[in-house]
Amino acid sequence: MARKRVKVSSGECSMLTPAQREMLVEVISSVLDDGAQIPWRNMVESSTFANLTYDTLRREGKAVLRQLRQQEKAPKPVHNERVKRRIDEVEETLTEPAPFEDHERVSELEALVDQKDKIIADRNRQIKSLKQQVKELNAAVSDDDEQPAEDEKLQKQVESLQQCISELSAIIASKDMLLTEASARYDTLKEQIRQLVSE
Repeated sequence: MARKRVKVSSGECSMLTPAQREMLVEVISSVLDDGAQIPWRNMVESSTFANLTYDTLRREGKAVLRQLRQQEKAPKPVHNERVKRRIDEVEETLTEPAPFEDHERVSELEALVDQKDKIIADRNRQIKSLKQQVKELNAAVSDDDEQPAEDEKLQKQVESLQQCISELSAIIASKDMLLTEASARYDTLKEQIRQLVSE
C-alpha cells in the first residue's frame, strides 16, 4: 500500500526551494515504500536539483529522513514497523562515505600533472634547436651577400622557422593553461576526497 504523503517542514537553514523539498520528500517516501535505494547521483544530475552539490543533497536528505522518523514515532492507530525499519536502513546508508566515481579521472589528472615538466622541457628544447637554426641561417645570409638567390631562399627558411617558433610558443601557452586547469581540478578532487573521508 502506498505511503501517505506527509508534509515536512523546511527548517531554518535549508538550501532547497519549496519545489525541491517537495520532490525530495516524495522521492524518499517512495523509496521507503518500495525498499529501493535513493538515487542520489541521478537526482543531482536532474534539472530539479541541478543547482545543488551531491553532498548538499545528501545532507538535506538526512534532514528529511529525521523528520519522517519523528512523524513515524507519533501516535497512530497502526504502527508501521516495516517503514520504521526502512527509515533506519536508509539513514545508515547516509552515514557511509559518499561513493566517489571520479577515481579514473583523478588518475588521469595525476598522470597529466606528472608529465607537465617533461612536456614543457621537450617544447623548450625544440624552441632552442629552432632558434639555433635561425641563428645559423642568419649567419649564412650575412656571409653570402654575393649570392642573392641563395640569400632569398635562406631568408624564406628563416621566416618559416620563425613561424614555427611562434606556433610552438602558442602550443606551450595552451598546454600550460590546460595543465593549470588540470592541476586545479586535481586539487579540488583531492579536497573533495578529504571531505568525504572526514564525514
